[in-house]
Amino acid sequence: MSPSNEFEILIVDDESSIRWVIEKTLSGRGYGLNFAEDAEQGEKLLAQKKIDFALVDINLPGEDGFSFLQNQRAAHPDLLMAVITGQSTMDNAVTAMKLGAFDYLTKPFDIDEIESLVSRASQAVRAAGKHRVQSEPDDFSGQDLIIGRSRSIREIYKSIGRVADTDITVLIQGESGTGKELIARSIHHHSSRVDRPFVAVNCAAIPRELLESELFGYEKGAFTGATERKAGKLEAAADGSIFLDEIGDMPLDLQAKLLRVLQEREFQRVGGLETLRLRARVITATNQSLLETVEKGGFRADLYYRISSFQIVATPLRERKEDIPLLSEYFLQTGAARMGLARRRISDEAMEKLITYDWPGNVRELENAIKSLTIMTRTNLIDVVDLPRNIVGEGGDRDFGGTFEQEVLNHWGTTIREACASGEGQLLEKISAHLERPLIRQVLKLVNWNQIRAAAILGINRNTLRTKLKTLGLKKPEKESP
Repeated sequence: MSPSNEFEILIVDDESSIRWVIEKTLSGRGYGLNFAEDAEQGEKLLAQKKIDFALVDINLPGEDGFSFLQNQRAAHPDLLMAVITGQSTMDNAVTAMKLGAFDYLTKPFDIDEIESLVSRASQAVRAAGKHRVQSEPDDFSGQDLIIGRSRSIREIYKSIGRVADTDITVLIQGESGTGKELIARSIHHHSSRVDRPFVAVNCAAIPRELLESELFGYEKGAFTGATERKAGKLEAAADGSIFLDEIGDMPLDLQAKLLRVLQEREFQRVGGLETLRLRARVITATNQSLLETVEKGGFRADLYYRISSFQIVATPLRERKEDIPLLSEYFLQTGAARMGLARRRISDEAMEKLITYDWPGNVRELENAIKSLTIMTRTNLIDVVDLPRNIVGEGGDRDFGGTFEQEVLNHWGTTIREACASGEGQLLEKISAHLERPLIRQVLKLVNWNQIRAAAILGINRNTLRTKLKTLGLKKPEKESP
C-alpha cells in the first residue's frame, strides 16, 4: 500500500507486550501504526489525525474499552473498531457487537489472527470509500411523512393537496405495507386539523364483538364488564381525524351503523341515550378491492359509495422501484438514529438487488429488511453478501450455476473473504465437506436410497459412498417424505 493510501491503525492497550507483538506483526506492511496505553491517550490521537481502524482492549485503566468504543463510534461514525478481550464470553461478544464493533480478538491471539483482522478491516474501509456517495444525502428531518419521487408518488402528493383542507371522506386503497396510514396521517398533517387528534382504528385487528364499543364507546352497565362510562374512538377524535383502517373487514351490521353516522353526523354510545355529534374528519383504507367485495355481498354498496367519493390508490413498491434508493436511505438514517448505531451505506451492487426484488410486503418489508441489515451488518457498508437469500435470488441468474454460486456466497462469503485476506489454505476442503452432505442426501432421496444408483450418479464407487455416509452421519430415514 502506497503512503498516499496509508491505512491508519490505532492500538489501545495498557499491556506493553501486546503493543510490541502487534507492532512487530504489522510493521513494514504499509500501515500507519499509532499506540495508546489508555482511553484518554486514544481519544487524543483520534482527535489529532484521521484513524481508519482502532483495536481496543476491553480492560483499560480508567475508561474501559466498551465505553471508549461507544463514545468514539458516536464521535467518528466512519471509524471501524475491534476489541481485544481476555475473556471470550458470550456477554463480551454480544456487547461488542451491540456497540458496533467490527470484530473482536481473544487473548492470547496468533499473529495470523491480527493480520487477517487488519486485512479485512482495510478491505472494508476501501470498499466503503469506493461506494461513498460524494453528494450530501437527502435531509429527512422535515415533516414529510411519505418518501418518494416517482410519478405515482407525485400523484399521491397532488391528491393529498387537493383533499387535505376539505372535510370530504377519503378512501385509500392499496396492498398491505404500501403506507396507507402514512397517507392518512399526511392528509391530517396538511389540513387545518393538524393540531387536533389523529385517531387510528384497525377494523381487522379488533374482535367483532368489541369493535362497536371501541368505535362508539359505552355507558356504565351497558354490558357485563362495563363498570364505567368509556368514550369511543369517534368521540376521542373530537375535531381531528379518525382513520378507519381495513374497513373492508368491518361486520355488515356495524357497516349499517357507520353509514348512519356518516349521513347524520351523530351517534350514541352503546347502552346510552345521549346523542353525540361527529366532529372528526373520516378517512378510510382497505387492502381489498371493495367493489368486488360489494359484488360478493361482503360490503354494503351504499356505504362504499358514501366513503369513496374521493379515492387515493397507494402504489405497490414493485411499481415505483425508482423510489427504493431514497426509501432505503431514509430507513438507514432513521433506523441508525433510533437504535444508536453507526449509519450504514449500501453498495451499488446491493442496491441493484434491492431494486430488482419485487417486495411483496411493499414498503413495510423494505423497512424491516433495512432495519435488520443495519443491526446485522458488521461494517458500515451493506454489500450483496449481507442481503437475505430471498432478495439476492430474485431477478438474478435463473440457471443452476448462478443460483448455486449465490447460495455459496450467502453461506460462505465471510469465510471466503477471510481466507483470501489471510492467504489461508484448505478452503476447498473446508467448504466441500459441508456441501457434500446435502448433495449426497438429495441424490439418495431421489433414487429412493438405492446406494448403487446413487454412487453411479455421483461418480464414485459404492464403498466410497458407504464411507461418506458414515462420515457425514447420513442414513435412510424410517419414513422419507417425498
